[in-house]
Amino acid sequence: MNSLLYIGQNALMNSQYAISVYGNNTANAEVEGYRRRSVEYSESPSITTSVGQIGTGATISGIVRHLNEYIEAQYLQEAGQASLWQSRYDTLAQVETSFVEDEDYGTSALMDAFWEAWGTLSDYPDQDAARSTLLSTSETLTSRLNSLASSLTEQQLSLESQISQEVADTNEILAELANMNEALADAGESSSLLDQRDQLLRELATKVDTKVYYKDNGQVLVMTSEGQTMVDGGNAYTFELRAAGASASLTADSTFAGSIYYEGTSSEELTIEVVDGGQASGLASSATFRVSLDGGRTWLTNDDGSEKLYTAGPEDDSVTIGGITVWFGQTGDSGAAETTSLSAGDRFTILPKTTVAWNSTAGGLVNVTPLSDVDNAGRLTGGTLAGLLIARDECIGEYQETLDAFASSLIWEVNRIHSQGAGLTPLSTATGIYAAEHSDVPLSESGLAFADRVTSGSFSLALFDETTGASLGSVAVDFSSVTPGQATFDPTVHSLEDVAQAITDSSSGQLTATVENGRLKITAADGVTFDYSDDSAGIFAATGHNCFLSGTDADDIAVNQTVIDNPDRICAGHVNGDGESNSGDNTTALALEALSSKEVSFYTIGDTTSATLGEYFASLVSQVGADRAAAETNYEYETALAESLYDQQESASGVNLDEELTNLSRAQEGYNAASKLIQISLEMLDTIIDLA
Repeated sequence: MNSLLYIGQNALMNSQYAISVYGNNTANAEVEGYRRRSVEYSESPSITTSVGQIGTGATISGIVRHLNEYIEAQYLQEAGQASLWQSRYDTLAQVETSFVEDEDYGTSALMDAFWEAWGTLSDYPDQDAARSTLLSTSETLTSRLNSLASSLTEQQLSLESQISQEVADTNEILAELANMNEALADAGESSSLLDQRDQLLRELATKVDTKVYYKDNGQVLVMTSEGQTMVDGGNAYTFELRAAGASASLTADSTFAGSIYYEGTSSEELTIEVVDGGQASGLASSATFRVSLDGGRTWLTNDDGSEKLYTAGPEDDSVTIGGITVWFGQTGDSGAAETTSLSAGDRFTILPKTTVAWNSTAGGLVNVTPLSDVDNAGRLTGGTLAGLLIARDECIGEYQETLDAFASSLIWEVNRIHSQGAGLTPLSTATGIYAAEHSDVPLSESGLAFADRVTSGSFSLALFDETTGASLGSVAVDFSSVTPGQATFDPTVHSLEDVAQAITDSSSGQLTATVENGRLKITAADGVTFDYSDDSAGIFAATGHNCFLSGTDADDIAVNQTVIDNPDRICAGHVNGDGESNSGDNTTALALEALSSKEVSFYTIGDTTSATLGEYFASLVSQVGADRAAAETNYEYETALAESLYDQQESASGVNLDEELTNLSRAQEGYNAASKLIQISLEMLDTIIDLA
């Protein structure tokens, strides 16, 4: 009788407990992150009697919290990818609005108007109205390019702010997970804490790519997909923003005691590796190095496909790589040449931008900023943080570089033609708009904005009588006085100072050229004026003489203030072979109109492209649209996968009210049956007592 009462009592308590569990499931059915619980029973030990074993009922062996860890791991991965593509799509959708090509006011339309204005000037080279229209059209075009550059910069600044916030939010989640691990270790089995932990893991997966290893004690080891530990026990290994800078990784036997220095900003990450050891003196015997933009997987090449090598040198012999000027110097003194030698294999990393670094388990910071869409070994590969970084560097950074390459080639090609033309009135003095950083070194190393486009060749200037306007002949600039035996200009030999000296020496006192604050200045003698003539080297355009446009990229491109102040200096004609500049001549205006269909070169870091100006800009617009469309497609695809996995997890671990109602009904029936068993046992006991 006691056994029957014991069985009934346990069954009653089991059913009561089950009702509480299933009732709690029902109450939390709409709570995000709640995982369904179920009751597990086990048979109580049997009693052996003379007729065999008799059962003693059942006990509750545990409460099972339902979570399919395999599905959850897949969900975390896809949720991270969905967040990555969402952040990219949101950014690119905003960027695309800046590149909308209205048929009347879009950049391409303004470019067409620019060429048409030169065509109109060629028809009416002496009319003020044609010059006024050209100036107005040109200023509208350059302002549009300024606006595009400004818009991209603003987008990047906005992304910088978002990246900073994402890093802070990610670190907060990591700290909470570490605290949760400690709480789970102290509390043991706690379904409520486990629910909170898994919800935090889902939040983390939307920030960075997340891989989770579950431990028996309820704790988790959390890592990135590339193996960086983020949480282990009660320790959180956080991320932080790191300012632009450079670092070195020298070989074991390297004796180099100096540092690498740089100037400029870029969305690229430069890996520099010494190929041939030696000093960083800038001489022929100096060390040489190669450059990679993808962490050392591939290296920049020359046009013929051979690996591009640079000569290591001090600040005066620096090299420019995609807008980043690089040199070597003494540690703590960038201007002092380092005397210790570089060794083959010495590596340096230049990060000319804000990056995200991981506080490693071994101590120290490790750069985890994504390099590209593929092959991101050791870098972040998922989550909003990676998406924002890729949008900033790989998308907007590339657009900026392409837009600047377009503006730079537009400036150069227009100025290259215009600088050899003649205005309506000659000049008595002129100063170039571009300054060299070093006027006493070969022009190719001078830091002059367009020095890399200058070639060997010759140039000349035409002289006129200031009073009558009559031609006084042309001055073919001869460099023999500077470098005996070499009459033509060579950018690898002659400096800006040499150019000034050669102009002065070649003009028999009628012209004096000097260098002031890095700018070439030409002054005519009393009673003499001058204009510009043929220039096969590109000296006039490179130094900023007789230019129509100023600036070097999309951010600062503008119409040269000289022609704005004096429209007569817009060059429609040219100086002919007799040294004359004739009224009505339209040679230069025609050449500039024809530039619209001419194939020219565009230079970005590690790449040279040939196309017309219109085609190149159109390719940029197409690229923005294609990237936005690809981001949208990938976002929708990854979101669909994540939602499917979410639904699968909910099916396995979420609360189904119909199922819970069935479980509650079963538990209630069990409770009633247990009550009936106890009642029958008591009635039997009363009967036995009455018989006694």
